Amino acid sequence: MGHTISVYHDIEMKGVEFLRNIYASSGLAIKPKTRVNKIDAIKEIIRAWGLEPEKILTREALTQGATTYVNPENLENHHLQILTRSIERSRIEASYLLLFFPPSLGVFVRLHP
Repeated sequence: MGHTISVYHDIEMKGVEFLRNIYASSGLAIKPKTRVNKIDAIKEIIRAWGLEPEKILTREALTQGATTYVNPENLENHHLQILTRSIERSRIEASYLLLFFPPSLGVFVRLHP
């Protein structure tokens, strides 16, 4: 008859750090992980391009006039459309600038803020 070592002793031999690594890699947590929503992600992309998303949204709100939204999702979708449109516009402007003012000319052109 063979003698089997209990699982307790097996785990005890591997050490505490082994278990800590297993628990850390499993991703167990008491609180849910915070996720970045779409608006915040697009705002960070716009900031990386050198633009200011708050000014873009303010400018759009001033030109649009008084608008009411039934629920917050409609407002969020509207902000998403405005911000993605501004990203598209800035990409188009950047491509035109590269087309007409290539870096080989040594001309530095700044996109509007």
